[in-house]
Amino acid sequence: MIGHVINLDRAAARWQSVSRIAAERGLLVERLPAADGRAPWAAPAAARAGMPPAEVACFESHRRAWRRIAEGPDPAGLVLEDDVWLAEGITAVLESIEDLMQGLDLVKLNAHPRGMIVASRPVAEVPGCRLLRPAQGTSDSSAYVISRAFAAWALVLHADPWRALDLALFDPATGARIAQADPGLAVQQRHADFRFLDEQASRTEIQPDRSRPLPGARPRGWAAVRREAERFRRRRLLPAMQPLLNLRRPPEARLEFRRIRFLG
Repeated sequence: MIGHVINLDRAAARWQSVSRIAAERGLLVERLPAADGRAPWAAPAAARAGMPPAEVACFESHRRAWRRIAEGPDPAGLVLEDDVWLAEGITAVLESIEDLMQGLDLVKLNAHPRGMIVASRPVAEVPGCRLLRPAQGTSDSSAYVISRAFAAWALVLHADPWRALDLALFDPATGARIAQADPGLAVQQRHADFRFLDEQASRTEIQPDRSRPLPGARPRGWAAVRREAERFRRRRLLPAMQPLLNLRRPPEARLEFRRIRFLG
């Protein structure tokens, strides 16, 4: 399976980092030039979508990856952002996942330390990894496998972005057949407990600054309150509610709150 690495032209250090890691893992990757949030088209597009230019550029970058996969010969492709570290066993696991993609549209590979609600019963199990079904929309689009058929459909479904890429793409309400790898096979620098990117390389517009207010948006203080409320919901409320998730649910349909740890 080929990895398509989304990388800004001005972020050469990031490409060098992720391509070196991929080579060490025996993973074939190709660079895919990212859309630039500083380009002249980005600001008008962002104004129409009501999102920051970097967010719109991130969405367009992933659409470029979907188009390449949809037009390619392989039944599925790997999409990576350029600030990820890859687990040592990722290549073998991807070979197993590729065999399962006829029954899946998307497989999220990234670690998810904030936690998410998933079905207790795995969708499938492969050596060294379980595939869990998310029961809620999840964030982080830094590493995922997408089937060729769904890549073509995603280009239509998400032709006009109106919310963040990860929240749109991994929303179960769209009908997409989504699985989450557990443990995670990739981790972003901002979620890792070790450093693999230097300070200069760790900053790029591929990862939007969602704390930056848009023109006409509510005051920064309100954004801070919303972030704290979301943090409380994920870290405190959802784990505390876990016993309530399974009231009147049969064993085969039970849910759990789970933090997805990085394999490495």
